Amino acid sequence: MTNMRYLFEPQSIAVIGASYDKAKIGYKVLENIVLSSYLHKVYPINPRGGEILGLQVFKTLEDINEPIDLAFIVIPAKLVFDAVKRCAEKGVKIALIITSGFSEVGNIQEEKNIATYAREHGLRILGPNIFGIYSAIASLNATFGTRDVRKGNVAIITQSGALGASMIGKTAVENIGISAMVSVGNKADIDESDLLEYLITQDMTKIVFMYVEGVREGE
Repeated sequence: MTNMRYLFEPQSIAVIGASYDKAKIGYKVLENIVLSSYLHKVYPINPRGGEILGLQVFKTLEDINEPIDLAFIVIPAKLVFDAVKRCAEKGVKIALIITSGFSEVGNIQEEKNIATYAREHGLRILGPNIFGIYSAIASLNATFGTRDVRKGNVAIITQSGALGASMIGKTAVENIGISAMVSVGNKADIDESDLLEYLITQDMTKIVFMYVEGVREGE
């Protein structure tokens, strides 16, 4: 099983679907990563190429000659399976599927196909239908919410992306410091237990708050 360290402490990140449009999630996520003091490599991917936020944009994942720990997928649902295949072929450790349009709207089989393919090829999946991740230990805000997040000792795991967006904003307003925030979404693969196994080993985290809409494996 892939170590969750790659999720919370990635040494390199790709954003598949990085956008030039400031109104798009693909821009907001990249902007938050760039402005959150994350110190490692960030690779925006968009077929147009060029530059976004001062970063070179790669046309495909294959154009990147370095290993990738974490890939954020922010593209239309019909293109996600192909992106997951490319991530597996590249040797990406964990793919975060921010894109919605899967089991939450009845597109159950496509989500199963993605999860099965990823599992068979050693790629872990977070999502789909997620808000992103915040990790204080990596100085990483890879969400499409507020950038004004204070580091602290509270970790938050939420199944609801909308609630996650609201909560990360509320912590900023109330001056509550957080060590991590993760949206698990549809839980096609990675779930609360995977995240807890990592978080309970971290000295920075003293409290874990979870919002769970359903549990598949209670034990």
